Amino acid sequence: MPDSIKNIFFALLFFPLWGTSQQNLLDSLQQELANHVTKDSIRAGLLIKIAGEMTYSNPKDAFPFVEEAIAISTTTDWSKGESYALRQQGNLHYVMGDDLAALDAYQKAQHLAQTIGDKALETSLLSNIGNIFADLKQYDRALENYEAYLNSARALGNIPDEIKALSNMAIIYNDTERFEDGVKYLERALKLSKQEKNDLFIAAITNNLALAYKKLGQYPKALMHYQEAADLAHEIGNKYIEASALNSIGTVNIILKNYELAAINGQRALDLSQEIEAVEWQADSWKVMSEVYEHEGKMAEALSAYKEHVRLQDSVLSEEKKSELTRKEMQFKMERQQAEAEEEIRRQQLVKNGYLAGAILLALISIAGYFLYKRRRDALEKKRVAEFNAKVAETELKALRSQMNPHFIFNSLNSISDFISKNDVKQADEYLVKFAKLTRAILENSEKKWITLEEDLELMELYMQIESIRMANKFQYHINIDETIEPDNTLVPPLILQPFIENSIWHGIAPKKGEGEIHINIKKEGDMILCTVDDNGIGRSETKKLGGKKSSLGVKITSNRIEIINHLKNTKGSVNLVDQKEGVRVEIRLPLELQF
Repeated sequence: MPDSIKNIFFALLFFPLWGTSQQNLLDSLQQELANHVTKDSIRAGLLIKIAGEMTYSNPKDAFPFVEEAIAISTTTDWSKGESYALRQQGNLHYVMGDDLAALDAYQKAQHLAQTIGDKALETSLLSNIGNIFADLKQYDRALENYEAYLNSARALGNIPDEIKALSNMAIIYNDTERFEDGVKYLERALKLSKQEKNDLFIAAITNNLALAYKKLGQYPKALMHYQEAADLAHEIGNKYIEASALNSIGTVNIILKNYELAAINGQRALDLSQEIEAVEWQADSWKVMSEVYEHEGKMAEALSAYKEHVRLQDSVLSEEKKSELTRKEMQFKMERQQAEAEEEIRRQQLVKNGYLAGAILLALISIAGYFLYKRRRDALEKKRVAEFNAKVAETELKALRSQMNPHFIFNSLNSISDFISKNDVKQADEYLVKFAKLTRAILENSEKKWITLEEDLELMELYMQIESIRMANKFQYHINIDETIEPDNTLVPPLILQPFIENSIWHGIAPKKGEGEIHINIKKEGDMILCTVDDNGIGRSETKKLGGKKSSLGVKITSNRIEIINHLKNTKGSVNLVDQKEGVRVEIRLPLELQF
């Protein structure tokens, strides 16, 4: 995605290009290591260099080399070698995706660098540690390390490090929507890059600067900087930055309704991204082309381009979701380790107090007993909190995955394709507009914990309209809101009713002979709201006879979401399924939350 230029900048600055010359250097270093078997600083240095050359080509096999370097440095009391070996170990863990182990190695290396007074090494480690906190979205700690990195770089007169520090800080400000600050730091970095005549830095920073202006709504400035970045990237042969900048130019031109320019730049970006096999940028290019085709009235081409966008974006989103889950797991581990460390400190303090308390046995035994009880109580409470946080993270992730069902997406696209093949362009266009509106709304609300009841019911109505079209208007739906409810002021978790409506349509009404009906009712019950979904389908017993699922994943996820809300707000929300003479009724009770 064009807005993810941060990843480009990090990759360009820190990832070397692997080729024949690097392989020759690695072979030469390994031959030199084979000839030097003495366990001294020379061998340790060779081991560190070999591990460094293997970092981005074969990191897993590089660990034995760096571990031997650490062992030799420790045995020979070579603190400098141990600190450099630990930094290299951190680099390997970072490339392998184990940020927690990388952070541990970097912090050990930083402690040694401070001990021996190696300012250059200490400065580079501030950048490494800042990158990990940025990945974990702990932006305050990331900025703290980047600011220290900037000050150290200036003190050492290292302009390339100063440029990296300014750029990293700008990225954090842009990520936290402080775009004016982001622009200020990027302009400083750009000025220094031009002084250094570093075209690679200039291209990457200019692209980031364009993104900031785009976020500020200053589209002419954004287009100017994107074009500068694309032209410079083309001159230096960097197709990654060029493809990203061209995609962004296409996107901004669509906003400005300059569809001809959008088409030219979108096609150029697509050609480049296909050449370098950049899936993320290909997805963005197809999206640009789809919107251009739609504007030109080429609905078949627009649909084909949008299908390709969805297919490629699906693989990108899957990786992003995996990364998000990994990030949450790492954050949980860090919090648990911090709690354990605090517990260990308290335990040691208690032991020390026990030795000092020998003279006043009875009083100090009582105090020790109290502290032991408190420690156990606090530990149990921390464990409960940690387990609850883990459950929240898991439920949020499952809810996010369930909101965009791949089968629903591709079935919808196939329905559109079927309308087009039948030359029913009007129906295809109507369906496509509804589908695009629903997809965009779901993606926009996927990170929100609460939305208004009015917005949620609009989504549900749009979803039912789409499913009704696909099923040839087999069912009707009715939505009734009690007059005591203010839909535009009442908040509910997004898509809380969707799994049950989906069950009503596909497990209740679809197998039914004749027309079906769905009734959605919202009313107030004291400090709670009651949402009911009634259908006249075949019912759960008949569904089981037809081989339906014994339990619904949507019901489990919704129950977990409500359980979390109950825990956080001390309420008694619930989900209840009632078998009726004809069909099923679902009753969902939620705490009454008002926006104002």
